[in-house]
Amino acid sequence: MPITNFNIQGLSIDQVQHAREIYGANKLTYKKENTLLVTIKRLLTEPMMILLLGAAMIYFFSGKIGDGIFMGAAIIFQAFISLYQYTRSKNALEKLKDFAQPNCKVIRQGEITSIKSEEIVIGDSLLVEEGALIAADGQIVYTNDFSVNESILTGESLSVLKEVSSENNTISSGTMVSSGMAIATVTAIGNQTKLGKIGVSLESVQEEKTPLEVQIANFVKKWLSPEP
Repeated sequence: MPITNFNIQGLSIDQVQHAREIYGANKLTYKKENTLLVTIKRLLTEPMMILLLGAAMIYFFSGKIGDGIFMGAAIIFQAFISLYQYTRSKNALEKLKDFAQPNCKVIRQGEITSIKSEEIVIGDSLLVEEGALIAADGQIVYTNDFSVNESILTGESLSVLKEVSSENNTISSGTMVSSGMAIATVTAIGNQTKLGKIGVSLESVQEEKTPLEVQIANFVKKWLSPEP
């Protein structure tokens, strides 16, 4: 339907195709995958697990069945805790992808059009209304009693009032519209959004070993490769 009341034409079909060829689809993508096989492989190569397995084998070979069973139970408990921690931390990346709704509204060629969120491109005129999850980052060009819940990014539960003339005149992917409506020119999609950058930073986090884990790792290395 025409939107002469907003006086916004939006992108043409050719401009949309050109932007999509340059910037790609509006998707969150990460290199690492949380697979059970990778998690189990990592678990079996942990120095602590190797040490416990070695101790259990020594108990069984020496005839101390009771101690061996106790050590086996400790191994199962350690494996359960490790699998739980690894799965929870890796799933944090996947959960970020849930902060996007399947469809959204944009203004293209002077008309409001409903499209899949992944089809948004840089330069699109994104229309967001009360109750909607915002699907991309953008610069606000029109508002009507517009406020946003940005707790996913800031941790602040109170909604933030946004206007075109205010300093905080941007919207971010993954946040939710609390009231009113707004139109924003899309400035970032996919991994380039604030939400996407959080996922990229989570992906690059390296787990540091505790002093005890370092000592155990050194002990296991010496145990497996004794010096002559």
